[in-house]
Amino acid sequence: MAAGWITVVAPYLPEIVRLARPIFTRTPPPLVDLGQQRRNDVIDAQITELQDAASQNADSIGKLAADMQQTIEALQLGAARVERRLLRAQVLAVVATTAAVLAFGLAAWALAR
Repeated sequence: MAAGWITVVAPYLPEIVRLARPIFTRTPPPLVDLGQQRRNDVIDAQITELQDAASQNADSIGKLAADMQQTIEALQLGAARVERRLLRAQVLAVVATTAAVLAFGLAAWALAR
């Protein structure tokens, strides 16, 4: 008896499924849940706060990068100045050492004579 019914309805099953599918796939209307609405409001507020904080962090990072660039430039300038002074000190040390060796040689020659 069941087999007879299926054989009669079988050609119409795809059409029945096609017509019934929107009924089963339709999303149910949203229920008003005050607790969920409050949670959504809190989440929205937190997202806004996080976006503001990220924006402020980006601004602060930009300012910090500019300050660090100025600091690095000042350090490079100071390093160049110190390098020049060190070179002058080395030249002066070589000149002083040469003068001392010449003076010692002259003194030894004078004593030997």
